[in-house]
Amino acid sequence: MNLQNETAPPAPPSNDAPIKYWEDIVLGQPRESAQTFSLTAQAIKAFALDWDPFGPHIDEAVAARSPIGELFAAGVHLLSILIRLSHTVPHEESSSIAARGWDQVRFHRPAVAGDILRARVTQLERQDDRRPERGLLVARFELLNQRGEVVVSFLNNVVMLRRPV
Repeated sequence: MNLQNETAPPAPPSNDAPIKYWEDIVLGQPRESAQTFSLTAQAIKAFALDWDPFGPHIDEAVAARSPIGELFAAGVHLLSILIRLSHTVPHEESSSIAARGWDQVRFHRPAVAGDILRARVTQLERQDDRRPERGLLVARFELLNQRGEVVVSFLNNVVMLRRPV
């Protein structure tokens, strides 16, 4: 794996730290991953050979004839990198229960060998859940390249516990 530490990865939450409930989450504050991912031709090909063997992902000659003009990563590969990097975004222990799903998955631009990728997560909104002890938190996940351009984005919907009364 080609993860690079820009800073030390975040420490696991302390057992003494209070749990963040649905009501406690600060909205609108982007946070970036503590690590980056250096995308290589080898990584692009290895992933694609196993999971998405589309010609421009596995063969430089085919990729050169594509509209992109060079080898580029599969979208599912980029989503995997984004999820992995999102786990290095500094955060407190929360009352998250499960992901409900992703919305608005978008592939904005290709990622190619040599790109340095990082994740940015922004908590956007709270929504009521059908169960009163739970709430839904919507966050935007973005994969950025070294120029700060968004490569991939989606909205992540997470079910969380509300603060006990």
